[in-house]
Amino acid sequence: YKERYNIPEAQTILRGTLRYQGFPQFVKALVDIGFLNSENQAILSASNTDPLSWKDLTANLLNSPSSSAAELLEIIKTKISTNDAELRSRILSGVKWLGILNETIQVKKAGTYLDTLCARLEDLMQYEAGERDMVILQHKFEIENKDGSQETRTSTLLDYGIPDGVTSMAKTVGVPCGISTQFILDGKITRTGVLAPMTPDIYEPIMNELLKEGVYCVEETLN
Repeated sequence: YKERYNIPEAQTILRGTLRYQGFPQFVKALVDIGFLNSENQAILSASNTDPLSWKDLTANLLNSPSSSAAELLEIIKTKISTNDAELRSRILSGVKWLGILNETIQVKKAGTYLDTLCARLEDLMQYEAGERDMVILQHKFEIENKDGSQETRTSTLLDYGIPDGVTSMAKTVGVPCGISTQFILDGKITRTGVLAPMTPDIYEPIMNELLKEGVYCVEETLN
């Protein structure tokens, strides 16, 4: 990004996404258990009409001779790589929340372990009536001027979804794509190939249109 944004004088550049504490370790545990496997499985084939509980599917995935929830949980504990007691507790709570040790919840078979897990998450994580999402994007610059003075500047986007309507995630992803597509159709973007919005001829007109849609950043100097 130092080269892309043409800021070679920047000493440190950090780019990342804030997650809930323990999220990376939880996903790592799901990987180690095998739930992110994207290969087709006969047990999860749409043609397989045999009923299948989540507990039995987990036992099959772990190659466990027992489908006892307690024994499966002990096997899962061996798949958790962190020794941090608090993180281990969070991960195990997440496992129980997913319901993968439940003997009454039936699996919605989707061909692969990954797609089947996604189908389960779709059931668990749907918005309730009246709920909305929120998107936050912030750039923070620690600046040292030529005279040695220092200042902090931020550029922050804060957007909310519409309850029972369009989500902020859908808007902030889809609207820029739609604007870009319209510009190509109108001949306002004529360059070809895969283009990142790193040059003014692309990002300035798109940002102007986004402003009309209520998607914009607020710039502040903090000190």
